[in-house]
Amino acid sequence: MKILMIAMPWQGLDTPSSALGILGPCVRKQAAGWTVDELYANLRWAECLMRESNGSITPEDYGNTADQVFHGVGDWVFTPALYDVDTYQADEYAEFLEARDVDPALPVEMQKYSRGFVRDLAAEIAADPPDVVGFTTTFMQNVPSLALARELKKLVPGILTVLGGSNCDGAQGPALHRNFEQLDFVVSGEGERALPALLNRIAKGESVADVPGLSWRDGDGQTVVNDPAKGALPFAMVPAPDYDSYFQALAKSPIRHHVRPMAVLETSRGCWWGEAHQCTFCGLNGSNIDFRSKAPGRIAQEVKDLAERYHVLDLVMVDNILDMKYLNTAMPEIAALDCDLRIHYEIKSNMTKGQLSRLKEANVLYVQPGIESLSSHVLRLMDKGVSGAHNVRMLRDGQDLGLNVTWNILYGFPGETADDYRRMLKKFAAIEHLQPPTGAWRIALERFSPHFEDPTQGFMFRRPSEIYDFIYKVPRNELYDLVFFFDTSVQGISGTVEDELKQAAEEWTKAYPKSLLSYWTDDRGRVTLEDRRASWPEEEIELDEVQSNVYLGMFQCAAREGIRRRLAESRHVVGDEQLEEMLRYFVDRGLVFEEEGRYVSVALEVDPYRRKLVGGKEVAASL
Repeated sequence: MKILMIAMPWQGLDTPSSALGILGPCVRKQAAGWTVDELYANLRWAECLMRESNGSITPEDYGNTADQVFHGVGDWVFTPALYDVDTYQADEYAEFLEARDVDPALPVEMQKYSRGFVRDLAAEIAADPPDVVGFTTTFMQNVPSLALARELKKLVPGILTVLGGSNCDGAQGPALHRNFEQLDFVVSGEGERALPALLNRIAKGESVADVPGLSWRDGDGQTVVNDPAKGALPFAMVPAPDYDSYFQALAKSPIRHHVRPMAVLETSRGCWWGEAHQCTFCGLNGSNIDFRSKAPGRIAQEVKDLAERYHVLDLVMVDNILDMKYLNTAMPEIAALDCDLRIHYEIKSNMTKGQLSRLKEANVLYVQPGIESLSSHVLRLMDKGVSGAHNVRMLRDGQDLGLNVTWNILYGFPGETADDYRRMLKKFAAIEHLQPPTGAWRIALERFSPHFEDPTQGFMFRRPSEIYDFIYKVPRNELYDLVFFFDTSVQGISGTVEDELKQAAEEWTKAYPKSLLSYWTDDRGRVTLEDRRASWPEEEIELDEVQSNVYLGMFQCAAREGIRRRLAESRHVVGDEQLEEMLRYFVDRGLVFEEEGRYVSVALEVDPYRRKLVGGKEVAASL
């Protein structure tokens, strides 16, 4: 028997599907009587768009559309294919996007081709039909998958369809099954056990009533929902991924020259921070937040195998958070590999420079620390467990080490105030030489988040997000169970302060390439700072011995008591008034970031081996 597993749009073009890469080996091992084929329909869709538009819709346009998750653009594009119409609410949806400063021209043009694409793809599959077609779905893959499943059922009524992935977690999976007859089975939860078990039952003609997390239909056509799996899947049961199908398809694709492929590896699931302190706005781990990680001894070998097998050096770790024990286990082994890797990891923002150095040694060059704000009060509202000063330290240390730090600013939390942001905005000029945020965004109300699960946190009133009015034809009560994003009352800042925050983030981005604040020390430990930031006068500042002691002591985030203790240990006698004056100078001159009585020096360290002598004068060269 044969199963065809499909990655529909809007899977990224530059990465294989982690779900397909893992589930393929699971099926081959645990359902040995089945042949597994994989289809990267996302590549085929990008090819179709280029071909049908005579090259005017590019793979870059595909990527831009795939990023419009919060507006549901990708799902809406495929609604004509789902509902078998030429177009679907094009004028209404265009108005919706325009009201949110999104240009509707591209999605409206794309929508013209989706119905034909799905029909052609279904006809191709039906020409040599598999016994089962499986779809993996996350974010905007629902409607494309539902559309293809519907068309396949029309052409080959006996074909069986299975839907799984994060969009099927919790109540969403049964709701999808109840409302879309083209789905024979929906798997909620981890598929490594459930999918092979389901296929074995199908092959033997046995009951599927014991397959964990499965939605199926009884003899009366009513949806039956099996109990979920007992406990999270041990990571030992997760095999190394197999991405042969993706790389073979990309090698033959007309869009291959537009795509720089990366490998994907999963080294943990869940979130160790979220188990105890789930960030109030985050619902990404769904109903299975329990943290599990891969045995460290496996990781370096799997990294090496991916690089050698697919000739790629870019590797995205899809974990929600780095397992900290890897710093002393997996990272040294990866560092020892003879590969010029470029690895991406999501990390905690209070990691020290020493810990970041271990990542850098292992070629972890791209980090996403979940910074989200530089206001300690707002960070407490998020339950982040870090301060604004810690986040600035992360930005400084990351830049010192040459890491690419990706972050953004989130707002809209119950309890935040305009003063939180006005105070924060005043401090941006001091750190404009550090990597800026990608933007400032109001939080969404996500299923599974503490904000969603506990309405008393501030979001008492909610309804399925308006984007779904343009996507699904299902009753309102069913829609509530089916979707991930919800509209709710506006909390936190709005109006002028919101506009100022967005504008400040843009100005930071413009100032960053023109800005530098660096320091070095002489043989006596005295600090010299060179200021070339866009918003400050160009100046070289020499600190005296006491000032240097204080400035160097604030690199790890220091409170006044810690500063006084350091001075005493160094036998410097400094009165309270003198210390306050010194700290005020550092803050007012933008040499230090201060938040709630914690100070962090923001100058970047100069590499002493890269200084140059110009006309007898030492000139700093920043790392």
